[in-house]
Amino acid sequence: MLQRLVVQNFALIDDLEIEFGPGLNVLTGETGTGKSLLIDALQVVLGRRASAGYVRTGVARAYLEAVFDLQGRETVAAPLAAAGIEPDEGLLILNRELGANGKSLYRINSRTVPVSLYREIGQRLVDFHGQGEQQLLLREARHGELLDQSGGPELQEAVRLLTQTFRELAAARKALADCQATAMERARRLDVLRFQVEEIDRAGLEPGEEERLRKERDFLAHAESIARLADESYQVLYGGEDYAEAAVAQIGRALKNLHELNRLSGALRESAETLEAVLSQVQEVARELAAVRERAAFDPQRLDAVEARLALIENLKRKYGVTVEEILAFREEAAAERDRLLGSEAEVEGLQDRIASLCKEWEGLAARISALREQAARELERRVTRELKTLELGSVQFRVDLRPLEGPNARGGEEAVFLFSANPGEPPRPLARVASGGELSRIMLALKTILAALDETPTLIFDEVDAGIGGRALQAVGEKLLAIGRYRQVVCVTHAARIAAYADRHLRIAKAASDGQTRTLIAVLDADDRLEELARMLSGGRRITETARKHARELLAMAKA
Repeated sequence: MLQRLVVQNFALIDDLEIEFGPGLNVLTGETGTGKSLLIDALQVVLGRRASAGYVRTGVARAYLEAVFDLQGRETVAAPLAAAGIEPDEGLLILNRELGANGKSLYRINSRTVPVSLYREIGQRLVDFHGQGEQQLLLREARHGELLDQSGGPELQEAVRLLTQTFRELAAARKALADCQATAMERARRLDVLRFQVEEIDRAGLEPGEEERLRKERDFLAHAESIARLADESYQVLYGGEDYAEAAVAQIGRALKNLHELNRLSGALRESAETLEAVLSQVQEVARELAAVRERAAFDPQRLDAVEARLALIENLKRKYGVTVEEILAFREEAAAERDRLLGSEAEVEGLQDRIASLCKEWEGLAARISALREQAARELERRVTRELKTLELGSVQFRVDLRPLEGPNARGGEEAVFLFSANPGEPPRPLARVASGGELSRIMLALKTILAALDETPTLIFDEVDAGIGGRALQAVGEKLLAIGRYRQVVCVTHAARIAAYADRHLRIAKAASDGQTRTLIAVLDADDRLEELARMLSGGRRITETARKHARELLAMAKA
């Protein structure tokens, strides 16, 4: 339950701390004292959007804190555990700093958390009910949500699964539509990719091929000169036919003489070794020149073939890359894209199969939900009618009309519309058309009573629940709030003394002006102060009379009875 609320520098509230108790907590005060502002503060501390206008003039930030005693409830256990946050001895502290620049800082048990988690925790801890929510009853789309809530976990889980299935179905349909819408473009792209891959494959390119071809072309283009020069050099070194004695023969003769000299004196041994190495090198050069001479025979056909091959490579480079390696890389990318596009046909078939499967799954869930909703509708009719009798609407009729919907959709096979009749003999008609403001207030209170018994929200806050209600009905509302307070904490803002008389804890809000500033104050009333506050409320803000005090005593006695 909500144990304490701290509000600092929030609009007219400079520094306020409120202690709440179990059961029914009632807040009263004259019009304009800040009761609605306090409800605003409660909603803001639980994560509602808030503008910088809430920050008290002249300060940098507002500070709001709400302390909850979880009392072993599992309401927020899962999201807290997922975030690694544990209650401190059963207490959970939510605090929010609202800056004058509009930015907020959110903390749970002193740990900064994302606003999404902060709001989720707040929604699980407190359920607000005000005049705005009464107006939601005028929106028939809300009726189905309330019916599903009343149906309990089984119906709610089935609706969750159906909603998830419909989202998956919508996503699959969109994916299929995208595939089909681009079929012509895909076919054109596929033709281009096929041509590109086949053109490169026909060329049979190899890495490093272009460089090898260029060298071969240069060799073939100068074959005659290469052969002539190689032959002349060979003859000089080894042949000796058109020249004087060949170099190899002359070096050989000189080497023979050196060996003889060394035999006689040994003085030129190193020189002989050097000349042997020279002879070997000259012989190797001669052999290489002979090989070049043999290979350099002019072959115009081979030259034409090399030129044609280089022209082919140059043509491919203009289209696909500046090197053979880049052309081959382009080919791999194009082939991969081609394969993906070819696989899209299988993707279309897969999507069609998935859509059919999801439609069948949706139909099964919708049928199950329809059966559960039929049971929930009849039970809700019975329970709301019973609750309305206790709220001085005993002769009314309340019905839940289940109207077919075309599917698949996110809600199921039907929509729920609440029907209402306040007068015997009049057939029930749509609630939005026939219910008065006071009737709407009591119908919503009846629904809240039913739903509070089903959900785990520990604190219910009612703002202006007495709107449009008078007389004996106010007493019935007070009794109902007191009854809810037996298993949930209730905080109620009211102008009605008949409701306030049932409070387990009565707080009064007032304004005070000092030093040119207006401040909001709050006090927990003891028995005497409470009697005076009820008498003031009965007097309508005028001078409190003994008659009003007597009436207040009667209300308190009636509430205790």
